[in-house]
Amino acid sequence: MNPDRLTNPSNLYLRHMTAHIPNVKTIDTLEVYPLRLQVLRPGGTLGECIWPGDDLPTTLHFGAVSGDGQIAGVASFYEQAHPVLKALKPVQLRGMATHPDVRGKGYGKAIVIYALQYYREQGSDLMWCNAREVAVSFYENLGFQITGEPFNIGSIGKHWVMFIRLND
Repeated sequence: MNPDRLTNPSNLYLRHMTAHIPNVKTIDTLEVYPLRLQVLRPGGTLGECIWPGDDLPTTLHFGAVSGDGQIAGVASFYEQAHPVLKALKPVQLRGMATHPDVRGKGYGKAIVIYALQYYREQGSDLMWCNAREVAVSFYENLGFQITGEPFNIGSIGKHWVMFIRLND
């Protein structure tokens, strides 16, 4: 991936960014677990944060790094088909988590923008996720659309399937 493309102000998605663009990089699987636990499974166990597919060679984990070098946001991306959304080379976004101290400061947005550009360059044609109710507007602001009806995931709560076509 050409990192200059991510800082080019003409990039459609970057027009939504704040002046500070967090550094996004590929991170190790073990580096996603602390934020998954803190943000997505508070009061849970580490075992609840280890998901099937985390260590597949086709799975990537991206992290947004704060000014002090700490990983402040994470998301994981799996080459995974959706049962209804048709695509030749789909990717599923899972485990999006931003540290509460930097929430709303562009860390999560930077990860998604980075991933959208990366997967477009890799020839993927669809990115989809199961979005929590509180995150729907976040994804809509990045161009994702809701499909289908809301559903519950265990004790986590209401979710919607959201997607964005990468070849439009």
